[in-house]
Amino acid sequence: MKKPVALTFLFLTSFCAIRGQSIAASYLQIYSKTTAVVPVVNGGNGDQGTDNSFSFSYEHFLKNREYSIVASYSKFNGCTLIYFEPGGWIAGGGDGLAKGFCQGVKIHRFDLELSYLLTKKTKKFYLKPFVGAGLQLSRKTGVDFWRDGLPINGPNYFELEPMRAEPRNTTQIVPSLGFRTGFVFWKRLDIGLGFQGVYAFKPYQKLFLKYQYKGVIQPMAEYETTGTGLFITLGVGYRFARLIK
Repeated sequence: MKKPVALTFLFLTSFCAIRGQSIAASYLQIYSKTTAVVPVVNGGNGDQGTDNSFSFSYEHFLKNREYSIVASYSKFNGCTLIYFEPGGWIAGGGDGLAKGFCQGVKIHRFDLELSYLLTKKTKKFYLKPFVGAGLQLSRKTGVDFWRDGLPINGPNYFELEPMRAEPRNTTQIVPSLGFRTGFVFWKRLDIGLGFQGVYAFKPYQKLFLKYQYKGVIQPMAEYETTGTGLFITLGVGYRFARLIK
């Protein structure tokens, strides 16, 4: 996987230097959505970031400079979390609000997007909404679900067996929608912030938990993640093309 990605990035770098376009590297913060197929009793919700990584992108400005095509690559861990009610599970002296697994599967996503510049191309500030589609690949790492963490052991929730993870290899096309904003300094240096919402269909990991709640045995809980979520980037890019005159 690393060799094709490196060759692709090298090709895009060489191409943009010839054609006069833009490349960027970004810090990536991920908020992936976990879906409850069979929820735990009084299960809670969480908004904590599930992973962080980096992404690399190439932007090709079309002739009118208002439309552009962006190709990007990102790689991150596939995390699945189960959220419990506050106070239902005491872990290490505090509330254990969530338990999950993030090491069983790696996600590779190649995105292709069409963006439109809403602000004037002569301004340093820019705002660009975009729509796109990506090829998302999940690959099992072979790492077993860790069993040495704190068990779910009261006061309300008690695990009957250790939580079980089921990572999967999947391939799917995922649509996305979002926007980017930022500033261009010295007509070349691009500092930008991006927000991308992604919707995926196939689960790349499932979590199962056999448990009892307040002394009553409950149906086995089942949770899954597909890649649906919010992806936030903070990046630095270099424009080979001068859009600001």
